[in-house]
Amino acid sequence: MDHRNALTPEHLSRTIEDYFAERQAELLPSGDRTKDGKRFSWCGDVLEFLTDGLAERLATSGITFSKSFPGPFRLMDEEQLTGGNHIRRFWTIALHRGCPIARLCTYFFHRHDQVPLPQPPHVVAYPPDHPEPEAAE
Repeated sequence: MDHRNALTPEHLSRTIEDYFAERQAELLPSGDRTKDGKRFSWCGDVLEFLTDGLAERLATSGITFSKSFPGPFRLMDEEQLTGGNHIRRFWTIALHRGCPIARLCTYFFHRHDQVPLPQPPHVVAYPPDHPEPEAAE
């Protein structure tokens, strides 16, 4: 990670999404298993697979998270979209050597009736002083 850019929220969100793309490349086109044979039983397993190893990779650059990435799930953060799709929002704060550098929102697109994700997770990074989701309403 280029340390000149690593401290901006935008660069951090791109870095995370690039990691998701690397992990996505390890999935079969069906989206319900990996190329090495690991099977997923529900959409949450796919999200866990996509995020697995991210914290360790970023830790080498001094980046950690206030809560495990992508952050705790809160039921109020799920919204039903058209066509049976749902979206959950996971929130956490990224820290660089203990100092907040971004508030991250990971959008997890999924369906309750299938394992494959309809689209990869999307990460939006805000300045660290961005209000908590409840405060913004």
